[in-house]
Amino acid sequence: MKKHFHLQDIILITMIALIFGAIFVGTDYLYNVLFVAVGPFANEILFGLWIMAGPLAIYLTRIPGAAIVGEVLGAAAEVIFGGTFGIAALLSGIVQGVGSEIGFAVWRYKQWNWLSLLTSSVTTTIVAFTYEVFKLGYIHYSLGMIVALFTVRLISVIFFGTVLVHSIFALLERAHALRHLKSEE
Repeated sequence: MKKHFHLQDIILITMIALIFGAIFVGTDYLYNVLFVAVGPFANEILFGLWIMAGPLAIYLTRIPGAAIVGEVLGAAAEVIFGGTFGIAALLSGIVQGVGSEIGFAVWRYKQWNWLSLLTSSVTTTIVAFTYEVFKLGYIHYSLGMIVALFTVRLISVIFFGTVLVHSIFALLERAHALRHLKSEE
């Protein structure tokens, strides 16, 4: 594990942030359409897409803090590109980045495999959902509804933050684009 950001890491995280900033904007508009059909479940179904920049940034660089930087820069790009959530996306980016970071910190930044990605997905879901229970007014829903929303979010985050992030990593590894990283343990 590297302990400091180098120029190539900064460039990689910036590229991830710009790509995901554009994806986040597209997801914002998809959310608005989906919300009409399924109400608050729209946020939970799409939530995994909104958290991908953080786990991908840290998984590709393996530097503590990269999940926070990746997620915040992705949120900043979303704001700059005209996302519908405006500046509020930055605060969400911080919360989501911290949630992702905690999952890797649990393993002391030494595990780089399915388990660390899954842990990150769980911690991201818990941290971000706890924040949004109040922000989005979920606190006023019945316990059953809150559990249903949490469950849908967890499934979304596991799919996007674990399965897709690992798939992207595997594709880049097969393309020999990650020679600077030690193979997964």
